[in-house]
Amino acid sequence: MHLLVVGINFKSADVSIREKLHFSNEVNSDALNMLNAYQSINGSVILSTCNRVEIYAAVNNVEKASDEIIDFISTFHSIPVASLTPVIYKKNCREAVVHLFKVTSSLDSMVLGEYQIQGQVRDAYFKAKDSQSTNSMLNKVFQTAIQIGKKVRSETKIGDGSVSVATLAVDMAKHIFTNRRNLNVLLIGAGKISKLTADCFKKEFENCNITITNRSDASELAESVDGKVIEYSQRFAAIAHNDVIIASTSAPNYIVCRHEISMMQEALKGKTLIFIDLSIPRNIDPDINKIENCFVYSIDDINKLIDSNLDKRNFEVNEAEKIIEDISEDYFEWYSKQFIMPTMM
Repeated sequence: MHLLVVGINFKSADVSIREKLHFSNEVNSDALNMLNAYQSINGSVILSTCNRVEIYAAVNNVEKASDEIIDFISTFHSIPVASLTPVIYKKNCREAVVHLFKVTSSLDSMVLGEYQIQGQVRDAYFKAKDSQSTNSMLNKVFQTAIQIGKKVRSETKIGDGSVSVATLAVDMAKHIFTNRRNLNVLLIGAGKISKLTADCFKKEFENCNITITNRSDASELAESVDGKVIEYSQRFAAIAHNDVIIASTSAPNYIVCRHEISMMQEALKGKTLIFIDLSIPRNIDPDINKIENCFVYSIDDINKLIDSNLDKRNFEVNEAEKIIEDISEDYFEWYSKQFIMPTMM
């Protein structure tokens, strides 16, 4: 039995492609059931984040399983296989195992040292396990990956000083709004990213006014950042009174569209508006960029702000890779005992 990973990430595909292949929490169980119905798949885990969509599978025939996973992705998302070929990658056996370990340790992240990926891998694994989609091999490799992620974070300084989409969003706002006082920010969404973003804005901008709107209750977040809550239906009216509009929701489509902003032209009266979309799929229509004094930034635009000079953390990367190498050997020793049966004479 082999571990196979088939997927895309920020290196192989931009946000316009990644959002089309995204698996939301609502469809995850159905997707796993459909995937595991393929003959070559003995178990699977779907990892779907802002920066990657990866399917990990326990398989007996790597070549056949690769084709079936690509067929599954194509069928589930109604995307031709020919469109996937240029952006998709495949890894198997030892390469796939080490890849998962590096992903969980944030060594394969766009933001080196970011801590969210460890929780995302853990959540993806437990969702698959709860759906009875895993087997002993997948259980062991994902439990080992989570162990490695924790060890890397606790025993290295890989995460020290690391940036996040929240801090990068604030950096972008600081570059555009040089006056650090009285900035008005509208947050659409009340999840973890919204909380991190709100905290960063409050820290960097004096008298920053935070307004939050969400389909469900957002009072807890508003209280924690000394902000106010408005009804979700009032979000368009609130846009004209804010400088920065940030969307971070699980909505499957645009919740702020060009025509709605175009209708506000009189109310805006030349005011500069910054729209920051931290969602996958995207929630803010990129065509809003075509409106005068309106600027839309996707998660890919935000991530381009990352300092590519990582020399100062090369030592920590090396230390993390040593941890991965050491624990990998333990995993492969377990694997050889489980799946390579000795010949009986």
